Amino acid sequence: MDKLNELLISAVGIISFISAFIIRRLFSSVDKAHARIIVLEKNLVDRAYLESQLAPIRQDLHMLLTHLLEHRNTELTKKEDTLNK
Repeated sequence: MDKLNELLISAVGIISFISAFIIRRLFSSVDKAHARIIVLEKNLVDRAYLESQLAPIRQDLHMLLTHLLEHRNTELTKKEDTLNK
């Protein structure tokens, strides 16, 4: 009977050790994955940041387009004036 108790206690101890080892490995893998995700999220650009960086470029583009359209209109009116003369 004593041998059976010792064997049972040993089996429970070994199963507990293996279970604890597997659970610890799983949670450490999950923690490492979360750490990698956090590092990746720091490098990602969100839409608000992108819009704030594009705003000056859009303003410059708008200024250039308005200047070109005004210049085109003045050229067209000059051309019409020369044709009418």
